[in-house]
Amino acid sequence: MAGIDQEPQANDLDPLHQHDVSSSSDDEDDDEDDDTLCVASDHDFRPGIDIGAIKSAKNVEHSVAHQVEAERSILALVVDDEYLFAGLEGGDIAVWSLETFEKVFTVHAHAESVLALFLSEDKQLLFSSGVDSVVNVWSAHNLTRLFSIYSHHDIGDVFCVAYSTCLNTLFCGSQNQSLQWFDLGSKNLTPHSATFPANRKHRFFDSLGPGGTVTPLPAGSHVVPTTGGQLVTFPRSNYQAYAHSSYVYCMLLAQGLRHHHAEMEVLVTGGGDGTIKIWSLYELETVGLVAIYKFRNNCSSVLSLTHDGTFLYAGLASGLVQVYNLDSQQLVQKINIGSDDVTTIQVMNRTAFCGTSNGHLKQFNSQFSEVGDWTANTGKILSSTRTRLHDQDILVTGGNDCVATFWDVSRSSNSSDKQLPYGNDEMVNSLRDFVAFRTVPGIPKYAGQCNEAATFLRKLFDLFNAKTALLSSSKGVNPILFAKFEASDTSRARKTVLFYGHYDVVDAEYTVDGNEKPDTDPFSLRPLNGYLYGRGVTDNKGPILAALYAVADLTQNQALNCDVTFLIEGEEEAGSRGFTKVVQENRSLIGEVDWILLSNSYWLDDHIPCLTYGMRGVVHARICISSGLPDRHSGMDGKSTLHEPLKDLTVLLSGLVGETGTKANIPGFYDHVAQLDRDEKKRYDAIISALMPGHPEIKDAIAFTDSLTQRWREPNLTIHRIMVPESKAAVTISSYAEADLSIRIVPNQDAETIATALTKYTSNLFHDLGSTNKLQVHISSKADAWLGDPNNEIFQILDQAITAVWNPASSTKSMPSTNASPSRTFRRPSTTTTTSSSPIKPTIPQSKTQTMHRPTNRRTSSLASTGLTYTPENMPKRPLYIREGGSIPVISFLEKEFNAPAAMFPCGQASDHAHLENERMRVQNLYNGREVFRRVFEGLPRD
Repeated sequence: MAGIDQEPQANDLDPLHQHDVSSSSDDEDDDEDDDTLCVASDHDFRPGIDIGAIKSAKNVEHSVAHQVEAERSILALVVDDEYLFAGLEGGDIAVWSLETFEKVFTVHAHAESVLALFLSEDKQLLFSSGVDSVVNVWSAHNLTRLFSIYSHHDIGDVFCVAYSTCLNTLFCGSQNQSLQWFDLGSKNLTPHSATFPANRKHRFFDSLGPGGTVTPLPAGSHVVPTTGGQLVTFPRSNYQAYAHSSYVYCMLLAQGLRHHHAEMEVLVTGGGDGTIKIWSLYELETVGLVAIYKFRNNCSSVLSLTHDGTFLYAGLASGLVQVYNLDSQQLVQKINIGSDDVTTIQVMNRTAFCGTSNGHLKQFNSQFSEVGDWTANTGKILSSTRTRLHDQDILVTGGNDCVATFWDVSRSSNSSDKQLPYGNDEMVNSLRDFVAFRTVPGIPKYAGQCNEAATFLRKLFDLFNAKTALLSSSKGVNPILFAKFEASDTSRARKTVLFYGHYDVVDAEYTVDGNEKPDTDPFSLRPLNGYLYGRGVTDNKGPILAALYAVADLTQNQALNCDVTFLIEGEEEAGSRGFTKVVQENRSLIGEVDWILLSNSYWLDDHIPCLTYGMRGVVHARICISSGLPDRHSGMDGKSTLHEPLKDLTVLLSGLVGETGTKANIPGFYDHVAQLDRDEKKRYDAIISALMPGHPEIKDAIAFTDSLTQRWREPNLTIHRIMVPESKAAVTISSYAEADLSIRIVPNQDAETIATALTKYTSNLFHDLGSTNKLQVHISSKADAWLGDPNNEIFQILDQAITAVWNPASSTKSMPSTNASPSRTFRRPSTTTTTSSSPIKPTIPQSKTQTMHRPTNRRTSSLASTGLTYTPENMPKRPLYIREGGSIPVISFLEKEFNAPAAMFPCGQASDHAHLENERMRVQNLYNGREVFRRVFEGLPRD
């Protein structure tokens, strides 16, 4: 399978690389943007906000918890457990008690307006910066000044500050496009040696007068800071000139973006040049700041930044909010706020609140849909912060109306994250959230939801103490989740199981007539009659969570007997774009693997569990014949000696499939097809013996066996469609004709060899025609078949686990079990499992309306929801060993890449309707699947 383009990976010492993400095709640097963040003048001051005038355009439930008034415009806000700190125009910092909302303190902090505040992670230090080019460090307990720090350079306004607790280092961004940093823990603090900023010659106001002279300042007019604290300067070496091509408006610190350095912080900055840069701090002491990524929009200043996990939100001067996934380095969503500047952003419980320069707060849910819009300030919103107060989610906004408003947003924001228990009810709740993401690959409007789903899944793995990372590929391709659980006892030798799955789905729109008609929203989980309905619930989100919660249960009880590595991709339904390359580039991270486990298929019917040990491979091809001339008229131009593209294509296709259309004529096509051996014959006999008692519709055992072997172990060539240009009349001779076809191949057939043979044979047939047209054969994808060994260790352990779970009285070998087994200690729904007396009939898409990204490889069995005559006596006691006619290309790749055997345990029934309307999964299958995985991960041998 062909990979996709990707930026080269850097080494461990510099794990990140620069990567531009632009919202425009223009690659040129933006012109310098000299716009500053506007602040109010004295005549803009307003006494307060009229609470009665507050309106909610989206009927969201917000209430004003409290308001406080300041003397001047509120330009910056931070909050700790007890106090609200506000930086004001004119240079003051005002402090209010969160208990009484009374002002408790005011300090004149700067000679001019305070533009930024930052509170250290431990809430011990408060940092402030302003128009006076000075950064002050305060004790957050009593606002005692500890340091006043200024630069040797004329940096202008200091718009933003941030402090890294782990590095003990302050960072700031300035008007002169620079970044500076200061190590507060250094024993060699640089004493102030340069002229204090207020005493320097101003480049504009202190210009030369008539005759080239300068009027000197009156004696005694020099400013001498005497407000306490140590006066120091930034070291000259700690200076990054031209960090942006315009003002540096905002910054933040983030960590845990890459698996190499999970605790390593990076600095994120936004500027008036429309760029966002991510800076490595890994070599700060020796090399300084190193730019490793750059996201760029070519039109607007970046005025505000915030992040929620790995999601970065950027507010722009053009009224846009752009959302990036820092882990996968992708722009995943654009939110159009309007024409006003987005001056502040806060994210609370996956809900974004965006403040604008017209005083509005706009609220967006986790799907980036606008759910709220109301007037928060009567002027401009210039600052915001958030906190928890009396078990309420509180958002605080401040602006040039001199008012800070505490908004209770608890009702509208999602409930705060909690420590999830390990029971089945919690697994279903997680599945409900997981299904809600419309994770359709290859469609730009769903890119945000795909990235959100990957991040949601990562957080869930993190909650259960896995080591996780999002492995990025190229732009426009969804990230792959890597997660690893170590065995409970790491002092002993143990094996590693690699579990593969995918979080992407086929869109609900891609069904018959282009419109699915489900009973309810397919992206909203619906429990009904013992089933869970929802898109992706069986393919493949349910099985992923079953495996995850199985491992979580074992880790909680210190009973995980092996290492379990998860690789969960988001492109399987689009051909696993980029998967091969990402896995190969991250082999050292993934490590060695002993077994590969999948759960991405279905049973033969709705009653008997199965184990899948083989799938056919596939070669997808397109044959195109063109004349290179315009369309012609059959009456005016048609003649017997004329080679018409469609006629040539028809002859070629007939030559490929022969007279009866049932055999491929490609030379050597069947040479390596294996014959049915004795062991496999026994498996087919076991299938017939198991199915016939419960399926009276199976009349002929031999014919049924033959139908299975034809689908599972025989190769086949299928012509899917023939295409010509649209013609307005039945007399047109088309200028070209093309056909799509696929070849399903079986073990011992090599996909590359078959693809080459197809191309060569088609070319020979075309040559024999003596045609004046041109032929092209394009191989779009290819993957080898997979055939596992049902007698190997992992299949036998799966067999024992399935037998023990579905037929506990028939288990021939007891599996290890912990006291916290989900099947015994967690409550299950009391609803009765439905029978197949009233099945939901599957609807199979017709080829003429099939608009999926690639042909579906899924099967809807004719045995789905049938078999009404099973009794406890004739129900098989062990799983059936089956093969599949469809293809999952990554299986054979993973086996070869890790030199490890693969096995597939399907959790789904034949009537699960994957890719079809009303996709579902039986509740009992989800619970039992989790228990099977738990027994396998606990029972795999160490040696």
